[in-house]
This record gives sequence, structure tokens and C-alpha cells, in this order.
Amino acid sequence: MVEETEPLTDDEALAAELVLGLLDGDDKAVALRKQLADPAFAKAVDDWNRRVDPLFQEFQEAEPAPAVWAGIERRLDSESLSGASDGIVVQMKRWRTGAIVSGALAACLALAIIVSPASLMSPSEPQSVAVAQLTGDIEGLVLAVSYNPETAEMRVDVNGMPETETEPELWIVDNDGVPRSLGQIGRQGISEMTVPRDHRELLNSAATLELSMEPPSDVPHAKPTGEPVATGKITII
Repeated sequence: MVEETEPLTDDEALAAELVLGLLDGDDKAVALRKQLADPAFAKAVDDWNRRVDPLFQEFQEAEPAPAVWAGIERRLDSESLSGASDGIVVQMKRWRTGAIVSGALAACLALAIIVSPASLMSPSEPQSVAVAQLTGDIEGLVLAVSYNPETAEMRVDVNGMPETETEPELWIVDNDGVPRSLGQIGRQGISEMTVPRDHRELLNSAATLELSMEPPSDVPHAKPTGEPVATGKITII
């Protein structure tokens, strides 16, 4: 006997498509904005991440040979498919796109957005979205940073931080090349902070975020004591 399950809601289906890497362009931008502004949708995305993560941990990453995709393209475009319906061809091309994007899912999930929740109120007027990902030489270390300009709140999601006697401190570097501390953050999970008023205008596409390891402190340091262990450019899309 087959057990019946409840159909997915529209938000659950959208969250699944975002996690599986099936969205692109404007559709992906809308979903990312919704993830930041709608706590219920963000929870749905987190739920799908937990379902999908074990699947990726069971397999080694492998890059298909270029000949594989070239062969598929030739078959899609060949006369042998002339009798097939347009729907079948579209589905096969979507499968190819989904396979490529899913292979880079870990990197995609690390991206965060800088966007005002108000952008959801007027979909006819798309707002700019910024994404940032911090990585470095420490294997497995990834930081996803999101910033809400309406509230000046920053959210930092840290994964893969090794244990050390020093503490991670986040810096923003503008065109002048001077690091300005945004404060120390947690070693794992999510940290939230209010960006100082004189640093808020620096959060733009010309800026870079850096992470350094510093002595524990209750106040931001004046400058880093060593080289950054992770960096990431803020990109507006």
C-alpha cells in the first residue's frame, strides 16, 4: 500500500527549487529576497538544506568529461529528435542545467544577500541584490554574510572554523585598502550584529570583507594582527 503524502505548498516547492539549484535569473533573485525577508520561507529553505545535505556527503565530487555534455548537446540538436515533442526537449535541457547547478550547490548555498525586505512589496520594481562569500586557504571554511540596510543588521553564517586560541574577527575593506573592524563573531553557526553607522556606506560592490584571527576582545581591534584567513568580494546583481 502506498502511503499518501500532503502536496507541497507553493513556498515549500520554491524553497526546494532554490536549494536544488533549479532557479536562475530573476526567479532566483526573488527567492533569495524572500529568504531574507520571510522567516517562514527561510525556515523552509533550512529544512530542505537539512534533507539534501546528507545526500551530498555520501558522494565524492566528480566533473563529467567535456565529451559527455557535448554528446548530449549533439543529440538534443540532431534530427533524431525531430519527432520528439518540444516538451521532452525542454525537460532534457532542464535536466542538464539542474545537474550542472547541483554540482556547485555547496558554493551556491554559501552566497548571502544584501537587500531591503521592502523589495518584496513592489515586484514590478526589482531592487539590487548583493551576494558575498568568504573563503580562504582553510579547507572547508566558508562564511555567508547578509546585510539588511533597512535595519543595519548583519548576519554571518560560519561553517568549518577550526579550533584555535584566537577568535574570528570580521573586517570591511574599502577602496582605500584600510581594514575596519565589524567585530568578533562566533566560531560556528550564525552571528548577528549591528553595523556601526560610519561603516554602513562602505557595504557596496567596491568593498571586500575579510576574516582574521585575533586575540579575544570585548571591543573591535584597531587593525588586524595578521593576514586574513578568508576574503570575499561584495557583488551587486
